[in-house]
Amino acid sequence: MALADIVEQIKAWPLKKKLSLVFVVLLSFALMAGIMLWTERVDYQVLYSNLSQEDAGQVIAKLKEMKVPYKVEGNVIYVPGNRVYELRLELAAQGIPTGGGVGFEIFDKTQIGVTEFVQRLNYVRAIQGELTRTIRQLSEVDQARVHIAIPEKTIFTEKEDKPTASVVLKLKPGRVLSQGQIGGIVHLVSSSVEGMQPQNVTVIDNMGNLLSKPVDTTDEIVDSKKLEYQKAVDKDYEGRLQSMLEGITGRGKAIVRVATKIDFTRVERTEEKFDPDTIAVRNEHRTQEKSVGATQGGIPGVLSNQPGQQPATTAGSPSTSQKQSENINYEVSRSVSKIIQPRGEVKSISVAVLVDGTYKKENGKKVYVPRTEDDMKKYKEIIMAAIGYNKERGDQVIVENVPFEVAIEELPPEKIDFVRLTLSLLKYIIPLVVIVLLILFVIKPIIETLKSPVIKKVPEEDEAAMPVAAPAPAPVPIAEVAPEEVMKEEVTEMIKKEPRRAAMILKEWLSE
Repeated sequence: MALADIVEQIKAWPLKKKLSLVFVVLLSFALMAGIMLWTERVDYQVLYSNLSQEDAGQVIAKLKEMKVPYKVEGNVIYVPGNRVYELRLELAAQGIPTGGGVGFEIFDKTQIGVTEFVQRLNYVRAIQGELTRTIRQLSEVDQARVHIAIPEKTIFTEKEDKPTASVVLKLKPGRVLSQGQIGGIVHLVSSSVEGMQPQNVTVIDNMGNLLSKPVDTTDEIVDSKKLEYQKAVDKDYEGRLQSMLEGITGRGKAIVRVATKIDFTRVERTEEKFDPDTIAVRNEHRTQEKSVGATQGGIPGVLSNQPGQQPATTAGSPSTSQKQSENINYEVSRSVSKIIQPRGEVKSISVAVLVDGTYKKENGKKVYVPRTEDDMKKYKEIIMAAIGYNKERGDQVIVENVPFEVAIEELPPEKIDFVRLTLSLLKYIIPLVVIVLLILFVIKPIIETLKSPVIKKVPEEDEAAMPVAAPAPAPVPIAEVAPEEVMKEEVTEMIKKEPRRAAMILKEWLSE
């Protein structure tokens, strides 16, 4: 069908029908535009939250420079969801956000004509900013602020003042710093500034509570470390026993608590033992001398001493001489040992275990079934073997079978957010439904209307010249009605003979 025929067909419509067509077309375009805008609306997600005012200002300025749409609600910055990770990487590459205060990047740009005082001040600012960034890396810390006071060096004073520092922390909800972590912060700050001592660093929280302890109170630090060590030992025993029992009884069917008594004293003992039954010779000295018979010799003088002369024997009785000396030193056996007992020795262990029973259904209700005595005895023997039970040192093991109330109560089913689920589904269903409705009730009727034959408007003068329609013939009996083909031929013949009349009849039908 030609476009001119379609236009001619629409011109022949009544005014009411033309207005309806225009309204339907405009409504269709409005619905399609609304659907496109609704489906393509921007889904904003969190880019950064809980930023300082300086960091938030830098991020917003950079987003404006990059022409990225954003929204700010409180201390949260939102950007389109499909660009969150891309923007974070781009901003991180440029050092934004800085993480609290300016760091050593303050010296990246060379400044001419800067005084020594300004350089010194910038140096302090840089150290404060770098320490703030480092402290904020702790998982328990939400915000941090570091203040450093470095006294000016002078040659006119004999006593040199030491630099000092103070740290203000804002912890995350429900988080607590241990004394070890606080001590680590103190030593981090003191080690970052030349000449600063740990006792000159003060750490407080945002409520004004003093977190750091004086460094000279070594006893308190030692006691806290001992307490933490004992808790760690108790947790280790509890974890091992819990996992072992749950492997037998089932997950969540056992509760284990362990209390240990630990001896932190260090003993050095030196022992020296003597064994009287074991005798050892230390040293021995023997001397023996023996002489038997008369003494030979001449008369004193020259002749008896000349060579070749036999010595003369002195008259008298025979001579005998004997000498013996013996000295033996004995010493008793002795052993010396040095014994050092280790620090942190477990003196006793107390274990308390609660074991849940089993459950069965009777008449639609859960009924508690306690464990048998053999099972309870077996559990106790396993625990005693696991902890190295020693009755002499005072170990205790108690195992009780009790019903757990949590197991009896039927937990309500997890609620589903139907509103959010429905909105997510409607986002895809509504466009499809609207498109189908437009096709069925708008586009299809318009196409069918345009396919109908073109009716040309008859001029008034021709209409006046047309013969008056003859009165309708009398109804024909049903039996005498011609077949469908005969009627079709007669109607066609009538249209050929009187086209104007046929057009008028058709026009009346359409107007009705």
